Amino acid sequence: MQANAHGDQERLLLAALGNLIRPRPIPNSYWATSHLLACEYPWTPLNPSKPKLDDLLKAGVRTFLDLTECGELSPYASHLLVRASLLNIDEKEIEYHRFPIRDRSLPESVQYMYRVMAVLRDNEERHRITAVHCRGGIGRTGMVIGCWLVESGLAKNGEEALQIIAREWRGVAKCVIYPHSPETPDQFAFVRNFNPERSCEQLAF
Repeated sequence: MQANAHGDQERLLLAALGNLIRPRPIPNSYWATSHLLACEYPWTPLNPSKPKLDDLLKAGVRTFLDLTECGELSPYASHLLVRASLLNIDEKEIEYHRFPIRDRSLPESVQYMYRVMAVLRDNEERHRITAVHCRGGIGRTGMVIGCWLVESGLAKNGEEALQIIAREWRGVAKCVIYPHSPETPDQFAFVRNFNPERSCEQLAF
């Protein structure tokens, strides 16, 4: 029992050290894994001369997973290829995926979350760096990150996933104003109760 606990602590510590070494591309972001960045909305039309998109692209992000709803914020998908081109990044390397979830809410179903997980898994297998974001990078983003930590096996369960997020969140600039991620009790519960899709498939046999 003690050996297992020691092993879990060691695994979490190694993950933490790995993420500490890697700089955050923008102040309101954190590395959930070596290939997965959690961040706030990466486009600010009022300040187009210094877009956050550039910082993410320079950090190696090539896949963008947008959790905002249509019309919630000014869209950036059309600007993404322009910014990539200006940085001499092949436009063919860029991917944009949208999985709308209402602000401060849950996905419409667990199956919907599994679809999000499938995109993250595909990019992980191709060794691509993905940025997941919503509006503020707090609620919806934290929920997806938590589920991925469980789905990928980097966390043994939802509770451990939330501990990892809490640790990384302390280094995010806005944590002074928003001390927790995810944001709502329901979002925390969704992560705690999340079962990896592979486990559900095994139970079906």
